[in-house]
Amino acid sequence: MALELFSNLKVRAAFLLFLSMASCPSLILGAPFDEISPHKNFASNSKFQVIDDFDSGISQSHVQTKWEMRGSGGSEISATSISEDGFKKWGRAAQLNYTISKHSSVEFFVPLEGLDVSRAKGLMLLVKTEELNTLGNITVSLSDMAGHQRAADLKQFVMTPTPKTVQSGWSVVDVPIQKFQLLDLSRLERLTFLIESENASHGQITFDELAFFGTGDLVFDSHRDNLIAFPKQTVQSKRREALLRPQADATFFMEIAKDTWGYFRDETDRDTGLLVDHIRLGKQKSIGSYISPTNIAFYWLACVAASELEIISKQEAIKLVRKSFESFKKLERWENGFLFNFYQTRSSIPTRRYVSTVDNGWLAAALVVLRQAFPNEFGAEATAYLDELDFSKFYDSKNGQLRIGYDADKHAYAPYHYGLLVTEARIASYVAIGKGDIGREHWAKMYRTLPGSWEWQKQAPGGAEKTLFGVPVFEGHYTHAEHSFVPSWGGSLFEFLAPTLVVDEQAFAPKSLGKNNRLAAQLHVEYALHEKGYPVWGLAPCAIQNGNGWSYREYGAPELGAKGYSDLGIVAPYASLLAIEIDSDAVSRNAREFLSRYKTIYGPYGFYDSVQVSNSGINPQYLALDQGMIFIAIANYLKHGTIRNYFHQDPVGKVVQELIQEEEFLL
Repeated sequence: MALELFSNLKVRAAFLLFLSMASCPSLILGAPFDEISPHKNFASNSKFQVIDDFDSGISQSHVQTKWEMRGSGGSEISATSISEDGFKKWGRAAQLNYTISKHSSVEFFVPLEGLDVSRAKGLMLLVKTEELNTLGNITVSLSDMAGHQRAADLKQFVMTPTPKTVQSGWSVVDVPIQKFQLLDLSRLERLTFLIESENASHGQITFDELAFFGTGDLVFDSHRDNLIAFPKQTVQSKRREALLRPQADATFFMEIAKDTWGYFRDETDRDTGLLVDHIRLGKQKSIGSYISPTNIAFYWLACVAASELEIISKQEAIKLVRKSFESFKKLERWENGFLFNFYQTRSSIPTRRYVSTVDNGWLAAALVVLRQAFPNEFGAEATAYLDELDFSKFYDSKNGQLRIGYDADKHAYAPYHYGLLVTEARIASYVAIGKGDIGREHWAKMYRTLPGSWEWQKQAPGGAEKTLFGVPVFEGHYTHAEHSFVPSWGGSLFEFLAPTLVVDEQAFAPKSLGKNNRLAAQLHVEYALHEKGYPVWGLAPCAIQNGNGWSYREYGAPELGAKGYSDLGIVAPYASLLAIEIDSDAVSRNAREFLSRYKTIYGPYGFYDSVQVSNSGINPQYLALDQGMIFIAIANYLKHGTIRNYFHQDPVGKVVQELIQEEEFLL
């Protein structure tokens, strides 16, 4: 009996010891400051989500929001940036100076705007030791977007001993994430430091190196658990080999479409149904957990296309669109229902209050298709939103062109216009004229080639003046490789062909845009394969490997553009797929060459975004826009223009059809 009691007491004591150890932040988190070189900042370590290191002052935080201060009951607080760093031998810190009235408080806080740190283990910061010891009550609190708030006493979580990497005179405050339990850590709204006093007081407190800490890749892991699924493998060798076996083009492209659809199936937020902008696999995994009006548009179009290809049922397509559409309806908007350019997929908060004309043009085109493809389910709602979008807001009557956008933060239109006809931006002109927001004369006011007096353009244009819709138009052209063509801005295949995913320019503009599209595809093939000697073709904006990160740049065949982008040997598989209905044989040969030559070009969702042909470097990244263009292009090819058919059976599409029949390029 005594032995049993002793044994139970040992178990109880061990359990209590475990609980006391678990409550000790230094044992929960270890000493993460020791894992970072003092010569680097927190942002270089994937285990940290930095809120601010104050090295750039105390205005804008690392999460792109501004610090704010306020006092109650006549209390005052101010902040200054001091040239002292608690961790590095260089850098700065934030010093708060306060005067607090009796029974009052001051706050120093920063909006987090839906920040996702759901995989964090704790919140850490550095504080000047002497100032913290002499201070009264100071807490740090987090609040989520549902209005819940939890606070922790900073003094309770001072780490001892202080890590060797921390400068003398500074203490580490290490708050376990359990102190903020019941908060939705995937949608944090604000972080606040609160200083309270029972008696009138004044003093100062200095902060530095404020960050959430986790294990592994905190940012990536926090975003990954929001998604329906995320690929476990980067390269699909067996799938690539299977695609290379002899098979009919229709079968070949259908298999690619099935793989490409996986992006739209998996890379959406579980709660909101919003598609993420991009994902990156390989060693440096990342998730672009934000969405644009174009992303929304291409997700809807992809759902329609997947139904038409019978990859999913019509009922499943409607279900997917409905979930996304309900989130779309809740997004904050500018005037006349126009969307801002980027929103977080988890919180739906806009990340920048800029309104892009062309992005909203794609959204409007998708609404047209949606109300025709699923009229009983989305007809009335799509029509209501479409009617609200008034593109005359962007019309400049002085030159008859559309402005490229509006900066709502600066309360100003962008100073530039979509001047050239042959760019992807003509999708906005199509819907603006098709809806009746602006007249047909706008179409005539766009340049076919830039004015001859603009000597900086690639070449002096040839051509002649004609009249279109009662407006004088210079029907100009360039000449390259003995072919006359109407140039785009940069010479990318995307600029020439992207609008053909929705508008049937080949059928309804055979003497103008349709003819020019064929020439552009032909010239792109000749430029890449013959002039440059590349093994594959498809020059267009894409994502590329950039050290341990990535960057998005514009590429093209420079001689095919008025400005002309450099090509730099960067080829994008999606770009050639845009030409599938113009020359399916050439596109098929190109796709097979990609597969046979580059063994890591094909991943779980089909072709990766780009290859550097000089060194066969693959960027293992998928972009929602580029995946959408591949998928819709194949669907149109296999299903006889299905997406375009929906667009043209709509009143908006019928106006567009009549519009583009009127013109003949002088080629």
